[in-house]
Parts: sequence; structure tokens; C-alpha cells
Amino acid sequence: MSRLFLFFVVFLLFCLQTVAVQADESGSQSQRTLKEYLFGSKPLGWADLDWETDLYYSNVSLNIPLTDTPIPEVTDEDELEVYGRLWLNLFNPRFLMLEAAVMPMPLVGVGLKEYARDFYGIADIGRNQNVIHWITAGFEEPYALSLFVGDMVKYVKPGEAKLSSNKGFMGYLFSYSNQHIRNNVMVPDHSLEAEWKMKGERSFRDEKHSWSFRLGAKVHDSPNIANTFYVGFRRSNLDFRVNPFEFLRNSSFDVRLDVGTRQVDLLRQEYVLGKIIPIKSWGVALKLDLGLIWENPARYSGALRQMDAPSFSLVLRPNIIF
Repeated sequence: MSRLFLFFVVFLLFCLQTVAVQADESGSQSQRTLKEYLFGSKPLGWADLDWETDLYYSNVSLNIPLTDTPIPEVTDEDELEVYGRLWLNLFNPRFLMLEAAVMPMPLVGVGLKEYARDFYGIADIGRNQNVIHWITAGFEEPYALSLFVGDMVKYVKPGEAKLSSNKGFMGYLFSYSNQHIRNNVMVPDHSLEAEWKMKGERSFRDEKHSWSFRLGAKVHDSPNIANTFYVGFRRSNLDFRVNPFEFLRNSSFDVRLDVGTRQVDLLRQEYVLGKIIPIKSWGVALKLDLGLIWENPARYSGALRQMDAPSFSLVLRPNIIF
């Protein structure tokens, strides 16, 4: 069942991107940049088809307006002004988004541990640490289907392409998956997340900024995984115009805390700092995240608690930003 679900998600991602590419065979396609292929957007009339490609989180989404009002476009408007406007429509959602997402690197970690255990074992450090686990840590589902309802704006800059990632939104997100990743092993588990989320990203030629704040709850069908409330905050700043080694202008951080729904005890902590090195001549940036994840043994019970998983895990997450 899990493999069928994974096949469906990957097939959906492939089909939607293929439709978008075929729909754009108008002669201008040859002038499109690699970034526009990886982070594309295509108006369909009744909805916008968007796709984003990343080593750790790739997705395809349909943005469907619930009113006759198009998604507003903003240029140099301040972040606080944008989210002040979105806040006014918090209880009057104007857009619906359907998303299918897959996590490539976490799936690679699962595959290596299951089908190439000898190779996976070469990366062992000590008794219960593994470099491949460090690279793939922090993602608990291999794929997910999501529904978002809320308000949205598009960030635009004159003379630059309109990318799918250039959006800010605030509203309610519901996500479902039928698998849980525990120490790079997939465990059958129907999970549902419900959260209030504020997220935005500006991706232009000389800069790329993204931020996210979320507050939610996650319930599991498996009795061996504790249900949780969580809060998370993430921010990333890339600027090609400054010194590549200037820390604050080219860095990121990500924090998440999970507490149990029964005894409200802290079950998980995640702290990740990232350093971004822009390569302006290539139009890309290299990124390396370093962090720490701590899990309370009480988060799991039964057979899952007996798995050879450490309470602490390092995060070593290389990536490329286009």
C-alpha cells in the first residue's frame, strides 16, 4: 500500500510538470532559465499550476481562487504590511491550494538503508551515529498530500520572471501521509497534521529570502507514536550583492519544538543553522545546514522504542539554491 501511494504521488508530480512544460511550447521556452524550470508557474485559467524542485522538498500544487479576485501582486511592500493585509482575511479564506510533495533525500536515506545496507554501514560513526542519517535527518514523512485554505499574495519585480516560489500566504494547512520515517526506516502510519501557517518567499536575481512560522498539531494512527503539538520558525537570507562570507546576510536558521498532547512534556527539539555561499557568476548558492535534533524516548513506544535510534542526532544537510 505504501509503495502504491508513493507511486501515485511521484506519478502525479511527473504528470503535472509534463502538462506545464507541454503547455508552454510557444517558442519562448528556449529562453527560459534553469531556475524557471525548477520553480515554475503556469496559469490554467481556473487555477495556477506551480511546481518547486529541491533536494529535500519537491512539490506540485494547484492554487484555486475561491472568489473572482485574482491573487494580488506586491513589489517593495514591507513584510509587516503584507501580513497585516493577510491577517484581515484570516477568517475569510480567498484561496485553496492542493499540493503533492515528495522528499527526495529522505527517501534516498531509506532506500540505502533497506537495499544497500553494507554501503549504509560504511557511514557509521561509533555505535549509533551515521553520516547518511545526519544528511537525511529532520523529515518524518517521505511524501505528503496537503490542503491549504487562506489568503495569498505574489511577489513580483519589474523585468524578472514570475516564479512559483514568489508567494506569501497565511492560513490553515492540513497534511496527510501514510508512512513515518524513524531512523531511516519507513513505518506504516496514517498521520494528519493541522496547522496555522504564515510563510513567504521572495526569489529574484540578486536575492532570495524565505520565512515561515507555524503552530499546529499532529495525530498518528500508530499507537507507538505520540501525538504532538508543535511550533516552528524558519528564516533564510541569500544576497548575491554582499560579501559571500558575511554571516548574517547569507545564513538561515530553523527551530521546532514538539510537546506531547497527553502530559504536555517536551518530546522533540530541532535547532539548525545554515551557512549560504553565493556564487554570483553561476547564479546559484551552496548551502550547508548544521544542527542538532533531540528526541525524548517517550515519543515512541513498543517496537519503535526498541529501534537502534539515538536520542541525539546531528544534522548535516548540503544543498544547492538556484
